[in-house]
Amino acid sequence: MKSAQPGPFQIPGQEGAKNHGEDRAAEWTSVIRFTAAASGVRSGACTSQAALESMDRCDRRSAQPMELARVPGDLGNQLEAKLDKPSVVHYLCFKRTDSYFTLWLNLELLLPVIIDCWIDNIRLIYNRTSRTTEFPDGVDVRVPGFGKTFSLEFLDPSKSSVGSYFHTMVESLISWGYIRGEDVRGAPYDWRRAPNENSPYFLALRQMIEEMYQLYGGPVVLVAHSMGNMYTLYFLQQQPQAWKDKYIRAFVSLGAPWGGVAKTFRVLASGDNNRIPVIGSLKIREQQRSAVSTSWLLPYNYTWSPDKIFVHTPTTNYTLRDYQRFFQDIGFEDGWLMRQDTEGLVDIMVPPGVELHCLYGTGVPTPDTFYYENFPDREPKTCYGDGDGTVNLQSALRCQAWRNHQEQQVSLLELPGSEHIEILANATTLAYLKSLLLEP
Repeated sequence: MKSAQPGPFQIPGQEGAKNHGEDRAAEWTSVIRFTAAASGVRSGACTSQAALESMDRCDRRSAQPMELARVPGDLGNQLEAKLDKPSVVHYLCFKRTDSYFTLWLNLELLLPVIIDCWIDNIRLIYNRTSRTTEFPDGVDVRVPGFGKTFSLEFLDPSKSSVGSYFHTMVESLISWGYIRGEDVRGAPYDWRRAPNENSPYFLALRQMIEEMYQLYGGPVVLVAHSMGNMYTLYFLQQQPQAWKDKYIRAFVSLGAPWGGVAKTFRVLASGDNNRIPVIGSLKIREQQRSAVSTSWLLPYNYTWSPDKIFVHTPTTNYTLRDYQRFFQDIGFEDGWLMRQDTEGLVDIMVPPGVELHCLYGTGVPTPDTFYYENFPDREPKTCYGDGDGTVNLQSALRCQAWRNHQEQQVSLLELPGSEHIEILANATTLAYLKSLLLEP
């Protein structure tokens, strides 16, 4: 098995892909709803080249220099793979490729039968000795476009509407005078892993922020979505306060699962195909379990009562105190080790130490409790609570506790009816961001 340690921040020579067509857009829309990511950085200073191209744009930005860096979350940016495998799981699978191809998101790889090839390539293998993950033999995965925006704007390189992710927000930034790859950048990463396995990423993120500060003369605004907020909080908790005071203007948090997500129980137990009819939940479960970040996002006891029952079965009920037994009973004991490896990575009681703007959706039925008649290999009945459809409200509201634990401003904004992914293109979200960036 090949170590999963990255040198992955490469921009492929060919970013284009065959157009998959719009006729399958409706069928695949749910694929994108499994995503969670996001952040952004921007500056108000203009380079001479930018000024020559658009003096008006330069004038609009010059009053408030503020760079923007975007940090994606789970499934929130493209991944590429290159193969030289000793064997394959199906005769239709490629054993070897001459170059890197899009592993995520490529809708054609999620078709019946072919999905077996995809799962075998994108899965991670947990090493109990090193307590880290490894790529399958003959599979090399890299993250394209670090510092660019294309990998986050469209998860599918064909740029079909079904794969649109951060595109609307980036287009808004461009209309306000920002320039892709300059004062608005993306920070994609391997979202299958938790922060403890992504240390090169955080070095690259810090260097990018410092570079933007030097180029554009001002501190950076971090914009993160979903699990990207946990990554950003981890990053900020590792930085000295003096560094944050100098380089970070603000942290804009969108749909953050600060206290974990109840839906994770279902993902780990029986899989979750997000209502995509051509994908079986049990089929996709193997890939979902192998991603360490999945176990990392289980609910935390600082948000929910330790007595709350998340999973009901005919013989056993599972609370926050039953994680080890839960993993044993679903036949995935590596998951318990993954949880132990990651549970203490972020100390939610330690604030980020920067100005925080916490935006969250409400009023959308959000999975809260699961009832299994046949556990774990059958679909459960789901009881819903409040939230954005993915992140439970009590988890999103954890950021309000920081108001009394840091001197920097902490602002919360409720977005009624805003769904987890839709928050990125929500008119109120964009207006709030514009006000923060452009108004004195």
